[in-house]
Amino acid sequence: MIQAVAPGRALGFRRILPTCDKHFLWDTQGTVFSLSDAVALSPSGQLVWSEASRSTVLCRNVKDVTVDPRSDVSRRQYVYVLMTRLPAGCGRRSDSVEIYQQYNGERVFHMTFHPSMTFSRLRLMGSEVNRTLLLLTGTGRVYTVPLNETQLNRPRSFTVQLTLREINHSLPDLAVKQIHTSYSSALYITGEGEVYVETHSAGVHRHLFGSLQGFSPNTGPMLLPLPSKVVRCSLGLTHLCLLDERGCVFMQGSNNHGQLGTGDKIDRREPTQVVLSLTPVEVCCGLNHSLALLRGEAGEKEVQGCGCGRGGRLPGWSQGSPVFVRLSVKTPRSTRALCSSKYHLYLLCCHDIEEPLLFHTPPPGAESEKEAAERAGLQRCLSQLRGCGHLQEQLARLREAVQSHMTLSSAHKDFLEEALSTMQQASSSTTQFQL
Repeated sequence: MIQAVAPGRALGFRRILPTCDKHFLWDTQGTVFSLSDAVALSPSGQLVWSEASRSTVLCRNVKDVTVDPRSDVSRRQYVYVLMTRLPAGCGRRSDSVEIYQQYNGERVFHMTFHPSMTFSRLRLMGSEVNRTLLLLTGTGRVYTVPLNETQLNRPRSFTVQLTLREINHSLPDLAVKQIHTSYSSALYITGEGEVYVETHSAGVHRHLFGSLQGFSPNTGPMLLPLPSKVVRCSLGLTHLCLLDERGCVFMQGSNNHGQLGTGDKIDRREPTQVVLSLTPVEVCCGLNHSLALLRGEAGEKEVQGCGCGRGGRLPGWSQGSPVFVRLSVKTPRSTRALCSSKYHLYLLCCHDIEEPLLFHTPPPGAESEKEAAERAGLQRCLSQLRGCGHLQEQLARLREAVQSHMTLSSAHKDFLEEALSTMQQASSSTTQFQL
């Protein structure tokens, strides 16, 4: 059951942050609302919306807000807020970081910066006892602050140190525009749309890049090879998803549950393009699954997902899927963003007439007429495949697409032949497929 929930004073949503006991909504005017009783469990064990009629203002003048990046909301005991304060008297405005307990909204930490230090983004990494706070300035510099959350409730003062991040030491001329973090990795997007990844765990590095070659705890950021400018990103614990200005989606990392949407469970150590049936608007890397918000030509929206389907992560696909499939989620046309935790899926619905254009038309000559025709033919085959009611019809459409629109090496042909044979045996069919 899906029900719309919104604080009465909110003016459009930027982000939703679910925690252990509450949900926090950040609106376009810089106000963070605390929403109580948002989700309940029905007698049959299904997650449903309760009334969610109680909402309070946590703070105002907020520039960014974040929580623990892990998908398990039980880890999210505190809400971190980057805000602008106007001191009493005639003092200058200054940025500050404030930390609130999620269950009662009480402020437990306050850190103010010199007026010359202004920040635009705030993100977290690490465990509760070894938390790393990342702050991005308007000029593209990244600073870090170490914190221990177990000390926040103690009535005492302590000093924290603000230091420049390694990415700005190793690449001093680089201007960072976006920061994305997971438990032990960080991803930076520059103004030119380049993507750099740094990892601080051997296991995470192996999942993302396939080996430990070149890894050390102090390894600098690695540049990912991509053909065009990246505009959106989502970073999970062991996989990542990138969305470029042409509307192309690239996946990388662990694929043990099919969360990369490549149709198999083979890990990818470099960004690998995944073809979706509609135009992507937003992407989200979950615990061991991936989600994409898509828009059709007439403006209709839908949510697709791949990977593990347990715990309701892929509504309608409890067994999961190694390719992106349409989920059983009613998606309003005004949906502009999505968010996923370990067991929940959230859609943020609002409209902003001043929102800039996300994608750009490729320059003339970027794609030949032959490539455009091939792309259109594949899209038609994909649409026909989705309309097939039986597996054998889908296999026939797939064979037609491979023969008519794809130029494959002998190794690729052998692989597809083996894959079709495996699918054929699983469906107890006697038809033989050969490429």
